[in-house]
Amino acid sequence: MIKRILQYWVPLLLWLITIFTFSTDAFSTAETSRIIVPLLTFFFPFLSPVQIELWHSVIRKCAHVTEYSVLAVLAYRTIRLDHPDPKVASRPTLVFLFLAAMFDEFHQRFTASRGASIIDVGYDCLGGLTALWLLTTYETWRLRSRSLL
Repeated sequence: MIKRILQYWVPLLLWLITIFTFSTDAFSTAETSRIIVPLLTFFFPFLSPVQIELWHSVIRKCAHVTEYSVLAVLAYRTIRLDHPDPKVASRPTLVFLFLAAMFDEFHQRFTASRGASIIDVGYDCLGGLTALWLLTTYETWRLRSRSLL
């Protein structure tokens, strides 16, 4: 039981804490622009300020997708312990991801320099859904390729 908690639940909870940290003022647009904008300017000096801001926004949205892709993998592998069928395990994982994304945006509503956005919930769910689709496709293929028939 302890091994199960350490191997499956602790990584999931640590990643949820990481996401919670990312939704604080320390990772607001103003704060991330201090790092991302100079990097973009250094590597792409030909971009205009408007283009730099666009790419800064794109990078931030990609971060949403990536965060929730990782969360999907961790949640799926934890839920899979009780639901061996990949398609059955993906349903509660999707519900979990949606609730985590909603809670994340709810939390941002109470920070000084952040705001809640249903569009960000969509990006989060897109990342989780993509990861789940890849996982279940792979697992379904793997199960079929080992068939005795």
